Amino acid sequence: MRLLIFLLIGFNLNAQLSNSKIKRWVSSQDNLKNAYVSIALKPIQKNKKIKGVNISKFMTPASNIKLLTVLASIKSGDSINSLKYKFDSDTLHISPTGYPLLEHPLYPDLELANLLRSANTIVYHKSSEKIERYGPAWAWDDFTEYFSPERSSLPIYGNVIMITKSEKGELRVKPNIFNIHLDSTSNKSHTRKENINDFTINPLKIKLNDTLLIPYIVSDETINRLLKHITQKEVISKSSELMDSKKIYSKIPEKIYQAILKKSDNLISESLLANVGYTYTDTISIRKGIDKTLEKLMPEIQNGVEWFDGSGLSRYNMVQPQAIIYILNEIYNHWGLEKIKENFPNNYILEDKQAFVWGKTGTLRNNHNYSGFIKNKKGKYYVFSIMINHFNSDLSDIKESIVDFLLYVNRNG
Repeated sequence: MRLLIFLLIGFNLNAQLSNSKIKRWVSSQDNLKNAYVSIALKPIQKNKKIKGVNISKFMTPASNIKLLTVLASIKSGDSINSLKYKFDSDTLHISPTGYPLLEHPLYPDLELANLLRSANTIVYHKSSEKIERYGPAWAWDDFTEYFSPERSSLPIYGNVIMITKSEKGELRVKPNIFNIHLDSTSNKSHTRKENINDFTINPLKIKLNDTLLIPYIVSDETINRLLKHITQKEVISKSSELMDSKKIYSKIPEKIYQAILKKSDNLISESLLANVGYTYTDTISIRKGIDKTLEKLMPEIQNGVEWFDGSGLSRYNMVQPQAIIYILNEIYNHWGLEKIKENFPNNYILEDKQAFVWGKTGTLRNNHNYSGFIKNKKGKYYVFSIMINHFNSDLSDIKESIVDFLLYVNRNG
């Protein structure tokens, strides 16, 4: 009799998150009536079927594609090559790898900057292939916004200028090598001419201790000027390949992963995927990073994604929620829960609640997703993905439903 009761209890627990109950939860959400909703859920590290609704539907992932970018880096060896270099007496020859943290305004790699400053002369061996400055189907008119900087083989200062306002009301610009105009009559805090590094700032629209990050236009000339600005040394550019070089690897990969997962930094995501392409092929290439990564992933992921960039800005990207589950499970296999909890933000928009969910959001207009790892009240962990596309209600209403879903899983898992 006790055995029967035990089996019944176990059956009921496993049935609590059945497909039909998840469907009923979706039906109960008035906020989701006019949206396309896909949900996938599976106990972590267990060979159980994925439960949910529309788990094989292709959805617009937005920044959820960054999960795949992080996995791409992990699968390439989890050692991020930051620079090719060679010393010839007091002359430092360098060649880029796509690495994004040289003098980055938020996540600087101090070791890399110090290496450049240690030489008397820099010889910059330019990449033979140029990265397209914007990804496929990116919005062209976002060129003045931090979330849409130009991609390049050697990002410097995050490919943005940083403008801050001190307590005394003084504007500070870093790097201060471009034309900056002040205009207190402008209706915007900042503008930039589309095809030239000419910026206009309205100081009255910048609050004390505010920070503006504005993309600049990348060119060989600009890279040369920035390298001179950083090192205060002579910089010579060459088109020849750097031979007999050494590689330096980043000692701060966690900064990169946290910038992507916690802050959803788009340039760092694009650069990391280009760096993956470099790791596999010696060519700084986002496309090659995508292709080589897919070759190494299981068919469930290969067949479940249409992948075009590293950040999710492209509306060409599509992902099946069940593929997100496999991606998350692969990250778990490499990192384990403790590293996941260090690198993922927790608790979505929930406040004053003990951490029980660690995940990545993904937002484009009329699309909002949240995927990650969740723990129920019994201490059982799941991987999950909830993807809500093509909604016409307020984003706050969609977020409210996602919170309800997370609490539902926490109670019933």
